[in-house]
Amino acid sequence: MEKPRDESPDISEFERLIDQNWNERKRLIDREWELRSELQSMIRPGMSAEEFEDVRGRERESRAELSRNLDQYDVLVEKWAEEVSRIESSSAMS
Repeated sequence: MEKPRDESPDISEFERLIDQNWNERKRLIDREWELRSELQSMIRPGMSAEEFEDVRGRERESRAELSRNLDQYDVLVEKWAEEVSRIESSSAMS
């Protein structure tokens, strides 16, 4: 069964952007896991402080990107809710 089209193309656009946001979040979480595994394999006697700091720096960058992703998600959901509310209000007035 085919999903009915949304009345407003803006709503479909918000859905698309939220899906993109979640896909990016999954990529960032996967990268976080890879960095954690890399760090675990490096923590051993005789490890290089430079290598350790490199991985820790990449972890910080990854967490900052994930934080931005979460903020973007919140903004998208709020705008989507506003759009739906606006459309429902204008439909009720018709």
